[in-house]
Amino acid sequence: MNMDNRQKIYLIGSFASFRDRIIDALPDADFADPRNHHQASCTKMVYEDMLEAEECPVALAVFPRGKRGTMSYAELGASAVHRNRIICVDEDTENPDPLLRKISSEYFTSIDDAIDFLKENPGLSAGNRIGNVESRYPAGTSPESVVPMQKIYICGTIDEKIKRAAWAADGISPDKYFIFREDTYEDFRKILDYDLVLAYFSSKEDWDRDACFMMGAAYAHDISILIVDEHEWKYPPLQALARRHTTIEHVVEYLTEVQDLNISREAVNMYNFFKRDMNGKKGR
Repeated sequence: MNMDNRQKIYLIGSFASFRDRIIDALPDADFADPRNHHQASCTKMVYEDMLEAEECPVALAVFPRGKRGTMSYAELGASAVHRNRIICVDEDTENPDPLLRKISSEYFTSIDDAIDFLKENPGLSAGNRIGNVESRYPAGTSPESVVPMQKIYICGTIDEKIKRAAWAADGISPDKYFIFREDTYEDFRKILDYDLVLAYFSSKEDWDRDACFMMGAAYAHDISILIVDEHEWKYPPLQALARRHTTIEHVVEYLTEVQDLNISREAVNMYNFFKRDMNGKKGR
């Protein structure tokens, strides 16, 4: 852990004015503010955001009415993996998100209530915090080691297109298991059962926040993420979390032809995909 983050409260939420309001109201608290991170490069920004989401023992997540931050859910997923203390403010009392309540140590419906709580409880900590969580593909893994890809967790939009893709992949590779999202909180508790997280975002819907949460949890455990995003304008931070990107037309190739996620072999698969794609375009 970065020694500077030992007592910090990480502020999670959309880029709205609530951060200044909280910081001004709690001058003695030590906050980690993602607005101070690099912004010119998405890779740098996401690395710094996720690092502080993981390392800060307390996270204060604020969701103003009508603003469900997309990357905020990924940061919460990573924070929850480390069992950091999560304080949540969900101002949308008409449409509350049950996942937020389940992962929170403290749950409020107004920023003022959260500020009062922090004033009354200075020096908060996360007593059950896990510093070093299990990594499914740690740095320094031997090129000879097998990084299995047997159990694929599918989240995001669950429509006929992704179901057909999973059924097709299952027919080609019956040794693999495809698990569709059910209850996100219970799925999160079983995150280490999965070898790959496939997040599918249909262009017909907003980015599914539960899928973003699971992507953040997978990121914290170094579980590879395959993203299929059909939106014309991609959401860059989510793209930065993923290991690979593909389309709904090509997802079956990845799910069936990749047997080992070790980069020494998975990269060969990717080269073959690229070569096949380019040869196909030249032949048109």
